[in-house]
Amino acid sequence: PPTAANLGADVKTPGKPKPCCVCNEEKAKRDECMLFSDAKNPQEDCADLVTKYKLCMKGYGFEI
Repeated sequence: PPTAANLGADVKTPGKPKPCCVCNEEKAKRDECMLFSDAKNPQEDCADLVTKYKLCMKGYGFEI
């Protein structure tokens, strides 16, 4: 039976997600831009998408 001592035992506290499971949309856009860019310097051409991905990951506690 539930008591004050075991009342929260079944509740799982969400931990930090795995890096592979977050920001998938941002990562896909970044990767697509980098792979298929016609620019001489794809890093410059895709800088805004790279920044969006980094900001998204930072929101989950990851530093890139």
